[in-house]
Amino acid sequence: EEIEAMIESADDLRTERETLVEELTDKRTKIDQIEQEGVDQFNDHMDTILEIIGYDNLDRIWIERVERTVKEGRRKVDRTAFDLHVVRSTESGTAYEATIDHLSESEREVTGLVFALAGYLAHNLHEAVPFMLLDSLEAIDADRIAALVDHFAEYADYLVVALLEEDAQALSDDYHYVTDI
Repeated sequence: EEIEAMIESADDLRTERETLVEELTDKRTKIDQIEQEGVDQFNDHMDTILEIIGYDNLDRIWIERVERTVKEGRRKVDRTAFDLHVVRSTESGTAYEATIDHLSESEREVTGLVFALAGYLAHNLHEAVPFMLLDSLEAIDADRIAALVDHFAEYADYLVVALLEEDAQALSDDYHYVTDI
């Protein structure tokens, strides 16, 4: 009886292990899907934003998802990494790759905002938290802020933007304003 109970227990453990392996595979697949969705969202929105706000010599910014072999302890494993690419052009039209260090403060702020929007959408936060707050946008000029607000308003049911009065003047009168608290 004892041996038969152990055999049954072993069968139960095998079944539980198979279930856990399937769950682990599903979770890993879900992570891959979310990572790819985040990259796609960033790249799509960055292209749109750059087209809308038009920085003079900034042609494109995009993220590339890559696999890298890294050392963990004594073994090497493949890990996902993300490379940020920046392409600028000179007045003569020559394109060259730059780094995030070569972006102006305004360009870095816009890139960060688009990155946040991509994560917000890739993780489906808009379904659970239909609220977004944008603050500290002073590095971006008023017309670009207005274009960003218009774009972000499409993705959050409730968008709150803290602005200086002179920056707020560039926004449409269709928005609701709170000037005193």
